[in-house]
Amino acid sequence: MTDLRVFTRLNHLLLSLIAVTTIAGVMRIPPDAQLPVHFDLFGQPDRFAGRDDALILMPAFGLGVLVLFWAIGRFSHPQRLAGGIYVLNAVLPVLLAMFLAFQVVLVFQFDFAIARVAAWSVAALLIVLGNLMPKSQPNRYGGIRLKTTLADPANWAATHRFTGLAMMISGGLLVILTLIAGEAPIVFVGVLAAIILPLLLGVLYSWRMARRGRE
Repeated sequence: MTDLRVFTRLNHLLLSLIAVTTIAGVMRIPPDAQLPVHFDLFGQPDRFAGRDDALILMPAFGLGVLVLFWAIGRFSHPQRLAGGIYVLNAVLPVLLAMFLAFQVVLVFQFDFAIARVAAWSVAALLIVLGNLMPKSQPNRYGGIRLKTTLADPANWAATHRFTGLAMMISGGLLVILTLIAGEAPIVFVGVLAAIILPLLLGVLYSWRMARRGRE
């Protein structure tokens, strides 16, 4: 796998489903409706927008990330891109699936779902990234980019194996948390912990490994 695969069947399907869901929203939601576009820590909407303005957000985000990834693949030096190609190819469909999930919740108005959908999206991203991080090589686009990891391929490999495992575990625990405790503030704290702790542990692991190598 040497190319950044942006225009794949899966990505086209996800973008098409976002478009179909948006059309369904236009058909089923009154033109003068006000839809939530932002939520507070308690999962309550605190910002609203008109139907059309709210419905266009997720398609715009989907097209935006598609163009961004295309630009990365088009203008980046192949050798600099190669190290993170596995991660980038996996992240794009996960992001599109996340936008689709948010659009489904918005259109069909599942009042209970926003906090959990956000948490499940983060959990899916953590699990996918955690699975692929051991395959990455030193690069400027993704991974734990420290002096210790960039200077030593062995440190990079070990750090990303450790961090990848920690990310998959944290993603799984986050899913369990959302099933046990549905309160939005608890889920929000869980999301932050699931993101920060594996990265922090990875940084500490890399520094400790580098220190041992100097002793």
